[in-house]
Amino acid sequence: MSARDLGEATGLSSAAGGGQLRALVRCGVLKEVQDVRNRRRKLYMAAEFRPSDEVSGGAWYHEGRVDTDAIAAARRRCLAQVKRLGAATADMIHAGIARDEPGAGYAMDRVMDILRTMVLDRSLEEVRSTGEGEFAAVRRGVMCYRGPEKKQPGGMMEEIPCGVCPMINDCSPEGVISPTTCVYYLKWLPMDL
Repeated sequence: MSARDLGEATGLSSAAGGGQLRALVRCGVLKEVQDVRNRRRKLYMAAEFRPSDEVSGGAWYHEGRVDTDAIAAARRRCLAQVKRLGAATADMIHAGIARDEPGAGYAMDRVMDILRTMVLDRSLEEVRSTGEGEFAAVRRGVMCYRGPEKKQPGGMMEEIPCGVCPMINDCSPEGVISPTTCVYYLKWLPMDL
């Protein structure tokens, strides 16, 4: 509940309501929580409750700010496990971190958060296991993670969005899909077409 909500519910002025809230915080009945969605807004809640991830920002926030050091450390730990194992499931990565660094104490959902961001950053690849070769430790068909494949030097067409676009066959200057309407092409080559 915000100070404004309290004022509306009780009919107290903002000064009187604010004073009452501060008194309840001093007594330990309420606690003040920073809302990560709106940094200027303070929320008050019963001292025994834990704020939801929506308000506090979740596991990757500390005192209302993104904990970049913790995220970087978790990324390093996940990458180290993938390098050690070659290809690994999220469970294998989680178990490896727990075994090698018991003090890290990452819950499975935190490891999954990090793995998702690493896939989006292309630090890791998410692939289905074939059960052979580098995937021998992972049952066939199971989703796992591995380091990105070494990129072979390609031609010029791979450098522009059109070279890897799955819609290239439907693209034409007069069509619905065209260089003038393609958001990827416009980001790559910003100009007035």
